[in-house]
Amino acid sequence: MRQRVFLFLLSLLAVTALTACGSAEKAAEVPPLSEVEAMTDEEAAEALAGFRRQDLLDAWGEPQDVSDALSSLWVDLYDAPTLGGWVTVRYDTSEISDPDTELDTLPVAAVELQTIG
Repeated sequence: MRQRVFLFLLSLLAVTALTACGSAEKAAEVPPLSEVEAMTDEEAAEALAGFRRQDLLDAWGEPQDVSDALSSLWVDLYDAPTLGGWVTVRYDTSEISDPDTELDTLPVAAVELQTIG
């Protein structure tokens, strides 16, 4: 009986430790849009790697409305006044197998900084 209690407590401790590690990794915050505007495409993609669409929505607000042609690519456009254009965020749809998938859970796949002119 003591051995079972010990094993139970040990497994509970292991689960708690693993959960704490996962929480620490997600503690990173989405960089402000103004910081992303100053990055290269590669730097921006690296800075946003691991974040999901909902993370960006929470940090940056709603993106611009885009035409249906663009929405099928799972792309969001954010105004970037400092850049004089916009930040385009493309999401990874490779794991979508269910049409009812919550689109806000899609991970960032690529970022492109675009200027006008």
